[in-house]
Amino acid sequence: MKNRKTVFVIVAIFIMITVIFASCKNNDGETVYVTDANGVQVTDSNGEPVTIIVEKKKKKGKDDDRVAYVTDESGSQLTDANGEPITVMPETSVITITDGNGNIVTDENGEPETSIYYKPQQVVVPVTNINHEPVTGENGEVLTTLIWFPANPTTTAVETVTVTDTNGAPVTTPDGDPVTETTIVSSANESFSKTMGGTSGSDEATAIVPNSDGGSFTLISGSSKDGLFSSVANTKDLAFSICKHGKDGSLIWTKAFGASSSVSAQDICATSDGGVVIVGQTRAKDFVKVNGSEYDAFIMKFDKDGNEVFRTPWGGTSNEDFYGVAEGTDGSIYAAGFAYSQDGDAASLKIPIGESRAVIVKFSADGKQEKVTGVCGFSDYFTDIAVAKNGDVFAVASIGASSTQTLFKQKGRSDAAVFKFDKDLNVQFSKLFGGSGIDRFESIAVTNDGGCVIVGASTSNDGDIESAGIKNKGEEDATIVKFTGSGSIAFVQSFYGNKSESFKDVTVTDQGYIIAVGEAQSATRDFATIGNHGGKDAFAVRYDSNGNYLSAIGYGGSGDDSALAVCTASNGQIIVAGSTTSTNDSFSNMQPASDGTKSVAFIRTLSF
Repeated sequence: MKNRKTVFVIVAIFIMITVIFASCKNNDGETVYVTDANGVQVTDSNGEPVTIIVEKKKKKGKDDDRVAYVTDESGSQLTDANGEPITVMPETSVITITDGNGNIVTDENGEPETSIYYKPQQVVVPVTNINHEPVTGENGEVLTTLIWFPANPTTTAVETVTVTDTNGAPVTTPDGDPVTETTIVSSANESFSKTMGGTSGSDEATAIVPNSDGGSFTLISGSSKDGLFSSVANTKDLAFSICKHGKDGSLIWTKAFGASSSVSAQDICATSDGGVVIVGQTRAKDFVKVNGSEYDAFIMKFDKDGNEVFRTPWGGTSNEDFYGVAEGTDGSIYAAGFAYSQDGDAASLKIPIGESRAVIVKFSADGKQEKVTGVCGFSDYFTDIAVAKNGDVFAVASIGASSTQTLFKQKGRSDAAVFKFDKDLNVQFSKLFGGSGIDRFESIAVTNDGGCVIVGASTSNDGDIESAGIKNKGEEDATIVKFTGSGSIAFVQSFYGNKSESFKDVTVTDQGYIIAVGEAQSATRDFATIGNHGGKDAFAVRYDSNGNYLSAIGYGGSGDDSALAVCTASNGQIIVAGSTTSTNDSFSNMQPASDGTKSVAFIRTLSF
């Protein structure tokens, strides 16, 4: 956790590994042990430490330059087509350390404090057969492939693949058997970045979740009438599209929906049978059977092949909406949002006239209501929901200034409330978080230790923010809070500059890393090392399970770019989704392209 009194904000490290020089040396070189971001030694499948060899490269007038010998996953040196060892000159960057105000930190002699990190590089290596002999193409050329060096220890996997020639045909032995090789496959080699949607309106990717095939489901909301929305060109207002992507970002299938009036899809969740569930709001009677003339919430499901399983409205004669959805451990589905109605599906809540409630509805796997609960008061609503592996249900709510709730003593103009329920929606705890300013939290994720993290933004300088030793440094500061399973605050962190920044979504990896994504206008303080391309930039920050800052990435162009959603795919890839009006820098040469005013959706992989 950052100590704001003595904080040294070390700039963002753009790789997920560091190398530590071992104490064992010889006259020719040094063994370098590969460690992860927490300094823990990385081991191979046999439990042996992963190492590289860094040797001094003799040059005229120089003897301090070093080269790294590239090795395979077993530690054997890789050679080129001539049998010579493959080496790389490690690329390093000197990082200047700054304090919480963006000022350079100096030592006792007044010299700037610096740090050094190693950059990953792609290296060309020959493809070899099962006998470790170079494989040649039909014209006798040695086939080559690209690997990342050093490899990424947190997302690297070892796979057996079929060797192909330059035309993509399988290479065979003299006996006709396919030639295979065991290779290191890193998520960096499967990286992708693409835009989606149309060009006649503004579109954005608002939610993304992993699918069972190693890729993702992405929810696109927009007003375009071309591209992904061509099939609903005759509908009005907002429409949405659900897309299934492969692990390389390729589009497997997509379905678009619109109606006679706006259909607003808010969130999605993947289901254990390979399908996907969507929730949102509409008053279009040609989309669902709306209970009255106002908006009803809806829930719908698709199977893994894109076939619609069910489509169900939920509500009464007033307004309802679902903002978040999650699957339970028993296959049930929890949808969270708000309700104003006194009748229809909300009748059991007994909401007084002129009031509303934050609600969670439990549906069966086939879309039938099983239970509903309502908490808080007027103008309050659940913004997101998540389910732990043991079945506990966590939800975060927005408590407005005009709230009539009596559960908490309000702290400011907008507070966040975190609830924990059992699988039957009985409250286990409820906690309020905030200060006298505006504290809004839009996303929640469960942690591997039975707690949860919420992310959003804060303008407060008192209350829970002050208690954590944090001071607001601009307009809105991006803020992340972790709660234990018993409801106590484990940590509070902010990522801030001199302007506005906010977190929009969060995911927790199998290793326990917490990845928060959002949008920012700042280029100073915490953003000094990742900069700003213009307008709003998308950014992502990685923390360990205790809230310690590890690294950050900023990406965008001269327009406005927002990271609105993030997920961890089954292969360890971090995939982020959002919107952009940029056509340069991070979004150069992509189609569809924004015209500079109307946004297009995007998805892309992240590699810290």
